[in-house]
Amino acid sequence: MPHNRFNRITIVSVTGLPDARSAAAALAVSLRNMPGARALLCSPVAPANLPPDIVHVPITPLSYLEYSWFILFALWRVIETDYALIVQDDGWVLDGANWRDEYFEYDYIGAPCHHAWVETPEGEELMESFSWYGFLDRPEYKVKEVQNGGFSLRSRRLLRAFVDHPHIRVRLPLPEVSGDPLGLHWTSGETNEDVQLALILRPQLEAVGMRFAPIGLALQFSMEDGGTPHQGMDLMRLFGHHGSWRHLVSADPPTIRHGFSRAEVESHPTERALVYTLWVRGYRIEFAPAEQGGEA
Repeated sequence: MPHNRFNRITIVSVTGLPDARSAAAALAVSLRNMPGARALLCSPVAPANLPPDIVHVPITPLSYLEYSWFILFALWRVIETDYALIVQDDGWVLDGANWRDEYFEYDYIGAPCHHAWVETPEGEELMESFSWYGFLDRPEYKVKEVQNGGFSLRSRRLLRAFVDHPHIRVRLPLPEVSGDPLGLHWTSGETNEDVQLALILRPQLEAVGMRFAPIGLALQFSMEDGGTPHQGMDLMRLFGHHGSWRHLVSADPPTIRHGFSRAEVESHPTERALVYTLWVRGYRIEFAPAEQGGEA
């Protein structure tokens, strides 16, 4: 595989937590799969023994909400390449051999998420748990799926969208104001940066020339959790993945701490298939404790 195709990409992980070891592991594993790419860790503190081929950029601690604002408004400042590949300790490159140069044709690509807005003959509604997937081939329905941002490829011009197109602005829902001491609480996913880009602001971004990957390509690029869209697919062909219950805790050897027990994984066909591909690739899997839990 020619290395020069990856010279256009900075693999970046952003975390506001004081312990960035897992983020660094995700970078290390991804970089092994993408020789020639740059690697960047944005975190308050550089972890000990950070590999020399990963550059550390110090940032202030970030809350969950502030992470989204950093990605939307600040990430472009540290990216010098044409593209940024965002990775996290729950989403990283599985196999660089599955890269497609076709990805470069788009400004944003991530795995289809479990929820989407669907325009129906009766109106628009939010569908969850991949229940929207069955409406893709029905012309009377228009599906607007969210593509996950936790493992995503973005052009630098998308990262600069709010700078170069100041008329495009984030739209936030009203928060719940409650508690003692009084605080602001958002229960809507609309505060998440990927929901803003891939759903709420997508028409405005497309109007200025931004291109979002079609769902077929997005499904090969990455898998989000283990839902319906990937059932029956050859998961060895995935470029990467993202899932809230799979956390990389070590790069040497590559080790995943799974949020489910072995028995729970066995009962979920798609998750079982992905865990098997990870095992084939040499990962150690630490399952959550349960009667039939354990370690593989």
